Amino acid sequence: MSGIHDSRDEVFERVDDAFFALDDAWRFTYLNDRAEEVLDVDQSVVGESVWDEFEAAVDTTFQYEYERAMETQESVSFEEYYPPLDSWFEVTAYPSETGLSVYFRDVTERRERERELERYETIVETVHEGIYVVDEDGTFAMVNEAYAEMLGYDRTELLDASVSTVVSEETVQRAAALYDELVETERETATMTATLTRKDGGTLVAEATFSLLPTGERVGIVRDITEEQAREQKLELFERIVETVEDGVYAISDDDRFIVVNEALCEMTGYDREELLGKKPSHIRDEWIGERAEELVAEVLDGEREEGAIEFDLNTKGGEHLSVEARVTPFSITQGTGRCGVVRDISERKERERELRDRIRQQQVVTELGKQALETQDIDHLMDEAARLVAETLDTDYAKVLELTDAGDELLLRQGVGWDEGIVGEATVSAVDRDSQAAHTLDATHPIVVDDLTTETRFSGPDLLTDHDVRSGISTIVGPTGDPWGVLGTHDTARREFSQHEVSFVQSVANILGAAIDRHQGQEELRRQHERLSAISDIDSLVHGLSESMFGLSTQEDIRELICERLADSDSYEFAWIGTVEDGDVVVDAEAGVEDYLDDVTLSMDDPPGEQGPAVRAHATGEMHAVPDVETDPRYEEWREHAREYGYRAAASIPLLDDGEMCGSLNLYSARSEAFSDEEREALQRLGSIIAYAFSSVERDRELQRERNRLEFMNRLLRHNLLNSLNVVEARLEMLDGRVDFEVATHLDTALGRTREMIDFVETIRKITKVIGENDGVDQELGPIDIQEAVETRVEHASDRHPEAEFDVADLPSVDVVADDLLSEVLDNVLVNAAQHNPHSDPTVWVDVTATDDEVVVSVADDGPGIPDEQKADIFRREAKTFDDPGSGFGLYLVREIMDSYGGEITVEDNDPEGARFRLTFQRA
Repeated sequence: MSGIHDSRDEVFERVDDAFFALDDAWRFTYLNDRAEEVLDVDQSVVGESVWDEFEAAVDTTFQYEYERAMETQESVSFEEYYPPLDSWFEVTAYPSETGLSVYFRDVTERRERERELERYETIVETVHEGIYVVDEDGTFAMVNEAYAEMLGYDRTELLDASVSTVVSEETVQRAAALYDELVETERETATMTATLTRKDGGTLVAEATFSLLPTGERVGIVRDITEEQAREQKLELFERIVETVEDGVYAISDDDRFIVVNEALCEMTGYDREELLGKKPSHIRDEWIGERAEELVAEVLDGEREEGAIEFDLNTKGGEHLSVEARVTPFSITQGTGRCGVVRDISERKERERELRDRIRQQQVVTELGKQALETQDIDHLMDEAARLVAETLDTDYAKVLELTDAGDELLLRQGVGWDEGIVGEATVSAVDRDSQAAHTLDATHPIVVDDLTTETRFSGPDLLTDHDVRSGISTIVGPTGDPWGVLGTHDTARREFSQHEVSFVQSVANILGAAIDRHQGQEELRRQHERLSAISDIDSLVHGLSESMFGLSTQEDIRELICERLADSDSYEFAWIGTVEDGDVVVDAEAGVEDYLDDVTLSMDDPPGEQGPAVRAHATGEMHAVPDVETDPRYEEWREHAREYGYRAAASIPLLDDGEMCGSLNLYSARSEAFSDEEREALQRLGSIIAYAFSSVERDRELQRERNRLEFMNRLLRHNLLNSLNVVEARLEMLDGRVDFEVATHLDTALGRTREMIDFVETIRKITKVIGENDGVDQELGPIDIQEAVETRVEHASDRHPEAEFDVADLPSVDVVADDLLSEVLDNVLVNAAQHNPHSDPTVWVDVTATDDEVVVSVADDGPGIPDEQKADIFRREAKTFDDPGSGFGLYLVREIMDSYGGEITVEDNDPEGARFRLTFQRA
C-alpha cells in the first residue's frame, strides 16, 4: 500500500501544475511541492480543512465550483483571483466518491498580459488617432475604428487592402524609404506628413508616426492635422501679423510676467525681447497700471465690458516717458487666467489733443478778450488782462504791452505780468536800436519768434529782457503795420520752440488790442468831438441867452456876473472869471464856480513872455490864448499843481475887444483834455465880441437915453408952444373967412391951408419922435392897412406935387399890411425922393406891389442917376440925410426907423437899365 502511495506521490511531483487532494470532508490529504510553493504552505496543512486554512476562499468561486463538482461528480474548470495571494489561478477539479483532486496553476502573468492587451485594444479603439499595422507586403494587417472612420471606410474594407488605397504612390515610396531607414539604423520611430484620400474622394492632411514590430510589420499612428495645420497656418499668420504691426503686443501670465512680446513693444520700450520675457511689467510702467489692468480684466470676465482700455506713460529703458494706450483682455492658460493687450503709441495723438486743447483755450481767450474789448472802456485794464491771459495760456514767465511814444524813439512798458516790481509803467526800450527785439518787431511785417536769445543773430536782448533772464519769446506789432501803436510780447526763461498756433494766438490777441485801441481812440475822438460840439452848443446857447439877457442889464457888473454864472453852470466848463488890468496886474472883476481864484496868485503884465499865463498873454497881445492840456504843455508846468488842485485840464483866455479897445478878458477852465478846438475858439471869440459889444451897449444906452430925453423935451416944446400957436392962427384965420375982399380971400385960403399943413406936420413930428425916441413899440398902435388904397392915395399926392413926373403904377393887389398912420409918410418920402432927385425933366417912377402868404413888398423904381454901391449901406444912417426943406418930408433914416417899428425893412438896389429901386417889405396882416 505504501508503495502505491509512493508511486502516486512520485507521479504528482512530476506534474508541472500544482496539485492538492481533498477528502469528502474538505480536508487536505495531499499537496505536491508546487502546490506548497504556490499556496505558500507546507505539509502541516494535511488533515486540515481547506476552508479553515484558506478562509478567504469561503463563499467565493473556489467554494462554489468545488461543491458543484462534488455534487454533480463532474469535473469543473475555472479561473479566479485569490486576493490574499494577489494571484490569478486556472483551476481544474476532478471529483470522486472519496474526495476532490484539484489541479491549478498561477496564471497571474498571463492574466496581466491579457488585461494589458485588453487595455491596449481598448486604447487603440478609443483613441482619436488612427492606428494601423501594415505587413511587409504593404497591406493593412490591422486598423482601428478611428482610422477607418477617419477615411470613411468600414474596418473590414481596409483589412488586407493595400495602403495605396488611401495614399499616393509617392507617399508609399516615402514611407518605404523611412521603413528602410528604421531597419538599417537605430532610429526607433519616423514621422511623415501626407495627404490621405477618403473613400468619398475627399482628402485630409495627416501626420503618421510609425515604428517596426518584431515581426517586421510596421505600426503607425495617424493624426488628422488638417485643422491643426490650418490652425498652425493661422497661428503663423497671426505671429507674422503680431510681429509686423506697429503696435506693441504682449501677453502676461497669471503671475504677472511677460510670456509674449512682439518686436514693436521692444522697440517702443527700448528693451530686447529677452530682457522682457519672464519679467514683471512693473519696470516699464507704474504699479497702479497693473492694478487697474486687473480690475478691467475682472470686468471683462464678469461681462461688464468687452475689453478694457487704459492710458498711461510707458517708462522706456532710456528713462523717457511715452504716452500709450493699452487695450487689455483676458485669456485662459494652464495655470489660470492671463491677460494680453495691444499697446499703441499715442504720443502724437496726445500732442494733437494737447494742441487742440491749447487751441481751444486760445480761442476761448481770444473770444473772452474780444468780448471785453467791446464792453470795457478801460483800455489799461484790457491790456493788463491781455498780458495776463497770454502768459497764462502759453505758460510763459512774462508778457508785456509796449506803447510807442509820441516821439517814436522809445516804447513804454504800459502793462505786463511777471516783471520786477516798479517796472510796469516806467521801463522803456528803444524803438530804433537795431539790437532791440522790439525795434526789430516794429520794422517787421510778421511776428518775431525767438527760440534761444543766447544764439540769436538778428538782434540782442535789451536790458529789460536780459535783466529778467529771458531766453525765448514771441513779439508782434499792435496796430497797423505802417502805423503801429506798439508791441505785444511774451517771453520765457527757458529755451522754447513756439508752434505756429501759439504765434497766431499772440497775433490774434495783438489784433484785438489794436482794434480795441483804435476803437478807444475813435471813441475818445468822438467824445472829444462831442465835448467840443457840446461846448460850442453851450456857447451858442449862452450867446443866444446872453444876448437876450445882457442887453436888459443896466451895468457892466451885472453883465460880468451873468456871463461867469452861465459859463460855470454849463457842462463844458468848471469855472470862469472876467478880469481887467489894474496897476499892471490882471485882477478878477467877477467869477463863478470858484472863489477867490487869484487871491494867492499875481498875474503881472511885466512877467517875461515865457512865464506869462493865458490871461496875461491875452491882455498883452489882444488875442485869444489857450492851453489844451496843462499836463503836457511845457509852458504850463509851474501851474500844473494849481490846475490839479482846482480840477481842470485846459484853460483859455479870450480878450474882450470893442473896436480894438480892450475891455477885459474872459477866462475859462475845463476838465476836458484837448479842449478849445478851432471851432470852440471861434465860438468863444464871437462870445468875447458880444460881451465887449454888450459893455459898449451899456454906455451907448446911457447916451441914447439922454438923447431920448432931449427929443421928448423938443416934442413937448413943439406940442405945447408951436402947436398951440398954430391952433390960434388957424382959429383967427377961420374967423376972417367970409369977412374979407375977394382978392384977400385967396391969400386967406392959402394961409389957412398952410397953417393946417403945419399942424399936421407937427403931429407927424411928434409921432416920429416917439418912434425914434422909444423904438420899443410899447405905445405904438399897429393894425391892418390896405396897401392898395394907401399906395394909390400917396401916388396921387406925389403926382400933384410933381406934375412933371410920370408915375407908372401896376395892378395893385388888395392886401393888408401891418402899419399905422405913419405909412403915408413912408410912402410919400420914397415916392417924392424918386421924382425929386431925378435930373430928367420928365422923370418916370414905377410902382409895384407883390404879396406872399407872409410878406408884402412895395417896389418904387426910378430912371435917375441911381445910388453908388459904396453909398447904399450908408443912405439909411442918421447922419446921411437931413431935411431938405420943411415941406419935403424926412430922410430915409426916418423911413428905416418906422419900417423897423413895423417889423419890416427897406433896401435899395440898382434898377435896370438905370436908376434905383427901393423895396419896402411889410408883414402881411
